[in-house]
Amino acid sequence: MAQNNVLFSSATDLENDIKSGKLSSYEVVTSFIEQIEKYNTTYNAVVTLNKTEALKRAKEADIALSKGLNWGKLHGVPVTVKDNYKTKGILTTSGYLPLKDNVPSEDAEIVKLLLAEGAIIIGKTNLSALAMDMQADNLVFGKTNNPWNTAKTSGGSSGGCATALATGMTPLSFGNDLAGSIRIPSAYCGVYGFKPTYGVVSIQGIQTDPKEKVNGLKSLAVAGPLARNIEDLELAMDIIARNTDKDKRIIALNRCSNSININKLTIAWTDEFGGVAVDNEIKEKIRVYISKLEKAGAKCTKITPPIDFTKAWKTWGSFVGMQGGYNTSNFVKWMGLPFTKGVLKDVPMHQNIVKPTSVEKYMTAVNIQDTMITEMENFLSQYDVFICPVSATKAFNHHAPTKNYGTFSIYNEPLLINKQKVHYYMATQAYTIPFTLTENPVLSMPISLSSDSLPIGIQVVGRRCSDFKLLKTGLELSKYSDKLIFPLQK
Repeated sequence: MAQNNVLFSSATDLENDIKSGKLSSYEVVTSFIEQIEKYNTTYNAVVTLNKTEALKRAKEADIALSKGLNWGKLHGVPVTVKDNYKTKGILTTSGYLPLKDNVPSEDAEIVKLLLAEGAIIIGKTNLSALAMDMQADNLVFGKTNNPWNTAKTSGGSSGGCATALATGMTPLSFGNDLAGSIRIPSAYCGVYGFKPTYGVVSIQGIQTDPKEKVNGLKSLAVAGPLARNIEDLELAMDIIARNTDKDKRIIALNRCSNSININKLTIAWTDEFGGVAVDNEIKEKIRVYISKLEKAGAKCTKITPPIDFTKAWKTWGSFVGMQGGYNTSNFVKWMGLPFTKGVLKDVPMHQNIVKPTSVEKYMTAVNIQDTMITEMENFLSQYDVFICPVSATKAFNHHAPTKNYGTFSIYNEPLLINKQKVHYYMATQAYTIPFTLTENPVLSMPISLSSDSLPIGIQVVGRRCSDFKLLKTGLELSKYSDKLIFPLQK
């Protein structure tokens, strides 16, 4: 039980216990390593264990404290990072076969910031190949299982992060999000995830396809934390939301010291938008949750942001198609259209990824994005937050692609939602992509369990650059969620 208390403690509590002398960093790191070695075969969340170096750094952390030295906000606390963040001297594969032996010579900027605050990297977590799917599965390490039911997916692409948290393998983990890659695994695994405002955390140092000379995804993609509580998300953001010596383009955020009172909150919410069906039980749990907020004094209005969701999905695809595919010629895209056109006819967000593009089309997308950011900010100016589903479905059974077009997975077999067939990408990405396009910060938080004991989560969307206020608001909102006890925590 004592070890279980360590494994499911918050990073904030562990840092306090280490600094006070209640726990040593060495025993904390040892506990998490033992948990990984015991359970990772079942869940496949941690794909590279940094055991020797982590234990060495833990000893150094304890010696430093004995000499009165404080390394920072995570002194001696173990963390994990997604396997597409470069880590100096530690295998970094991005789940991609050409990178299976890749060991970088430098750290990503987010890793540097964590190390500078005393964190100990105990391992790298699994993802989809090049973080390009909504399940954590790849040909290098295989698939990550859901901590609540191993027949189910953990979500992706940061699925290893979420499963590691939910199984007590780490107190804090760091992923990235372009189409919901932090938010969806958090919802499927019952943990908290945070997609920051675009541009407030450095994404320099993400390991891309070695054929690419530079990372083309310079818009939309963000780096962010996952944790088992909101206090740890605040701690993580306090560390990573800052400029570095190699990245001075970071947007400064104001910290929020004000407490949030539930009876002063104005909340917009919906259980469905864009015509995409949502699992009936998810909708019911959201309604029950909103009812709790209303009884506590919050003013809740069922309303949908006045944006064209189909246009938002297509515009997101234009950005990804131009930036992510910058080194793919229009001729190659044109040749590939027959392979994708039929299966993507009902998937607006991916149609523009695979289509030939042009500078004119790209600039049109930029202008549409500007308009939608303004529309979303005007809408949110009337409310404190907007609440909606994370995904149209709960965690589903591991779902193999029909075929692959490069690293792009094609799914001909739909997911069933309320006994209706919904395309895989619409079921997973439709509710997350619009807020990637509008650059809003989004908190993914659990609110309940389904009848078959799977987590159900919501997105809490805030105004751009209100990240710390959103987290404070989420802390108040979390008081009205059902408390989840993780399977290995029992």
